[in-house]
Amino acid sequence: MEQNIDLTKLSDTDKKELNQVLTNEAQKSNIQQTVHHLNEVCWQKCVTSKISSGALDKSEEACAQNCVERWMDSSLAILSKLDNMRH
Repeated sequence: MEQNIDLTKLSDTDKKELNQVLTNEAQKSNIQQTVHHLNEVCWQKCVTSKISSGALDKSEEACAQNCVERWMDSSLAILSKLDNMRH
């Protein structure tokens, strides 16, 4: 059952709370998209064999771990640079 809510009738407190919920959901979605992209990039880069044992081989596992760590390092460096530019 779909309900239509008249947003003009919400109190300022309710509008603020709704805005925060929407912001939180957008952030969660952004994180999920980023993790999905990271998974795809590192998988294509590192997993070169068919997985028959249900696990990555040691070189693939090391590559995937390094890929994620370098991505995290890059992301943190970019965020730090953007933060410095703001101040």
